[in-house]
Parts: sequence; C-alpha cells; structure tokens
Amino acid sequence: MSLSTMILMVELSGKSGFQHSFDNSVFIIPAVIVVALVALITYKLMSSIKLKQKREEEKRRRREEKSKKKS
Repeated sequence: MSLSTMILMVELSGKSGFQHSFDNSVFIIPAVIVVALVALITYKLMSSIKLKQKREEEKRRRREEKSKKKS
C-alpha cells in the first residue's frame, strides 16, 4: 500500500478475511461539525455571561448613584 493511500484511508481490519476501509472524511467532517458546535455554544455562553455581568454592574452603579443623591 502506498503512503498516499495510507494517509487517505483508515483501515478497520477484523479477524475475518473481509476488511473495511473508510475515507478519512467520514471522521473529519463530523469532527469539524462537533468542534464548530462547541465553539458556537462557548461563544454564546460567554457572550451571555458578559452581558449579565454588564447589566449587574450598571444596576449596582445606579443604586450607588441613588444612595449618594439621597444622602
């Protein structure tokens, strides 16, 4: 088997004489999809957390301003 064929194919050989081989794209495409989904979920989660922290900080500032005005 040539080196280029070994790079492009993954062989799953069993004890029987019948051997399976799959193109690496069978494994690469789902891996790319999973990585993209994890990245998207992480981005959305971090964005949500930062927005929540910003809102809480603004609320805290407003409360401090109101308490200073009352004093």
